[in-house]
Amino acid sequence: MKSLGKNTLCGMAIGAAMLIPGVSGGTTAIILGIYDRLIRAVSDLTKHFKSNFFFLMQTAVAGLIGVLVFSKAVLWLTDRFYFPMRYFFIGAILGSVPLMLKKADIKGSNLWQTVFILPGVLMAVGLNFLPRSELTSGNIWLLPVCGLVIAAALVLPGISTSHILLVLGMYETVLQAIVAVNWLYIGILGISVTAGILLCTKFLEKAMNHFPVQTFLMITGFVMASVYDIFPGVPASWEILPSCVMLAGAFVLVWILSCGEHAAACAG
Repeated sequence: MKSLGKNTLCGMAIGAAMLIPGVSGGTTAIILGIYDRLIRAVSDLTKHFKSNFFFLMQTAVAGLIGVLVFSKAVLWLTDRFYFPMRYFFIGAILGSVPLMLKKADIKGSNLWQTVFILPGVLMAVGLNFLPRSELTSGNIWLLPVCGLVIAAALVLPGISTSHILLVLGMYETVLQAIVAVNWLYIGILGISVTAGILLCTKFLEKAMNHFPVQTFLMITGFVMASVYDIFPGVPASWEILPSCVMLAGAFVLVWILSCGEHAAACAG
């Protein structure tokens, strides 16, 4: 029962954190100490199926509860304080960059490897070719493709699910679907994300284990380049100060959380 309660609370925390662009579910899972178990449970689902399936379902349901509980508040804030919240999101996203560079652990003699930032930049640019108007309008036919992209964000620490939704132009649309309990939209997206996780977890796990420098540099390039896509412009005069404060505060907050993740990973 103790394990059940702990896993439920961890799942809810991960779900709530996923609503904030820049704070990834993977990052939160590492800080809470369940990331490795989640990855193993997905990779080895057929081995010890009952225990792995129960753990994954328990965490997923708790995460969904966390999303449902906090989504209305986040949607209200993004509607009421558009510029400060957008700057908060940008600060949170940029705050994850130092951790990615630390994970890449580039040595002085291997600076040439920074070239792997470029594929990440190109991936961020490539997402611009998706039909944004269709995504923002809630077109369900594109959800399977989006689900695969979101699945990668869920598995890779450092890329936030909400960050991906912002880049795709789907952030407010998904929040509205959750708040309105649009089961068709949520169901198709949820199934697509689940399928994407099952398809790409082993590949991404091998990439992180065997090519950590290249993988984390690509993530860094993607994160930095995608900020351009969500930049809302310069706010009105009265919003400039709170927007800058929100940006700085979010950067520091995520940077501190990232330090906690790095310490937890090292301890593990």
